[in-house]
Order: sequence, then structure tokens, then C-alpha cells
Amino acid sequence: MSTLSLSSALFTVAATAGGSGVAWLATALHYRTKLAEQSLQLQNAEQAKQKAQELALQARAQVEALQQALSEAKRDGVINGAAQSARNAAAAAAAAAAAKAKARADLLRQLDAEDKTERAHGFADTQPLTKGDERR
Repeated sequence: MSTLSLSSALFTVAATAGGSGVAWLATALHYRTKLAEQSLQLQNAEQAKQKAQELALQARAQVEALQQALSEAKRDGVINGAAQSARNAAAAAAAAAAAKAKARADLLRQLDAEDKTERAHGFADTQPLTKGDERR
């Protein structure tokens, strides 16, 4: 009986060692894939960070170029000339609106004067109804 129990003890030890080896391999493969996924995410984040830095540098360069162009335009008087022409256009539009309003008032005054002279007899202009014009 001691031989049987010794072989069964050896079998138990071997099975436990084999099971722990398989479990270790499965765990190692699982965490290796997790580590690879995390590494890929980190790499993508780094690339995005570098691209953002490049775009920020380009934006700064564009802002600097625009500020320089703006200062040159101010120095050359282009902006002042444009502002003056816009003011002139606004003044011309206001003058045109005032002239239109004056013409309208004159026309209304003239039409009122003509209406008063035509209706001097005191009766409104009327037309007799025809058969097609009757309403029920």
C-alpha cells in the first residue's frame, strides 16, 4: 500500500506542477496582450501629441505672419483708407435714404393737393354695380 500511496502522491505533485505551469502560461499570454494594447494606445497618444505640437507651431507662425501683415497695413495706411471709404459709403447711403424720404414726402404732399382739388364738389367717385359685381 505504501507504493500505491507514493505513486499517487507523485501523481498529485506532478499534476499540480503541470496545472500551475499551464495557469502561468495562460496568465502570461493574457497580460502580454494587455501590455501590447496599452503600449499601442500610448504610442497613438504620443503621435497625437506630436501632431498637436506641430499644428500649434504652424498656428503660431500663421498668427505671427498675420500680425506682421496687419502692422504693415496699418503703417501703409491701407486700413485707414478702407475705413474712410466705408465711412464715405455709409454717408452716401444715409444721404440717399434722406433724399428718398424727402422725395416720398414731396410726392405724398403733391398727391394730397391733387386729391383735394379733384373732390371739390364733396362727393366720392362711385360706379354703379353691374350684374357680375353683386355680392350676396
